[in-house]
Amino acid sequence: MSAKLHDPALVLLSLLAVGALVFGARAFGGAGRISTPSLRKSLHAAVGAWTLLVTPHFHHLAWAVVPPVLFGAVNASGKARTLMPTMAGTPHETRGLWTFPLGVLLTYLFFWEGDRSAILAGLAALAFADPVAAIIGSRFGQRVFSGFGHGRTLEGSAAFFVVAGLGAGIVASGTQGGAFPWRMGVGCGLAGSAAESLTPSGWDNVTIPLAVATAYRLLG
Repeated sequence: MSAKLHDPALVLLSLLAVGALVFGARAFGGAGRISTPSLRKSLHAAVGAWTLLVTPHFHHLAWAVVPPVLFGAVNASGKARTLMPTMAGTPHETRGLWTFPLGVLLTYLFFWEGDRSAILAGLAALAFADPVAAIIGSRFGQRVFSGFGHGRTLEGSAAFFVVAGLGAGIVASGTQGGAFPWRMGVGCGLAGSAAESLTPSGWDNVTIPLAVATAYRLLG
């Protein structure tokens, strides 16, 4: 493939992939095969996983930001809610539709230069640790934070710490240059779980990848 067409092809592929995930989720939801909360978290993880997969392959920031900008604009316009009304039944769920691509966009803008491992660690936490924490917190959470946390639980935050730490550690283990997986895992896990527990629902899609990427860059 021509070098000039590489990034545009990745943009087109990303649009098709995320579109397929959305329509697939709509089909599953319409058939009643999965509960709405589980569907929402599954789609969150699937889109995040695709973003994590495709990010290292972009050559230029100007092309990499196209998918999150487009998806953010579509979601903020209300089109996504019209397409999948059950995905945004509350204000914070509606907000989460456009803060997810906003979080990806800002993480790209702040951490693109140099090694992209910080971006990958932040995206891994956003894609996997966030939905896992929500599931664990809602099903098994007993210890609700008092005075902060926006209704979140200790159990959910612990799950976030473990998953975000594993993600950062895996990223660090595949990076040349002396990044210690255990140090990255602990530091990024703590930074991400703090951001997740202290940020209002919906806005944590922005603070989580930025906090984890910042911790990764500082510890690197």
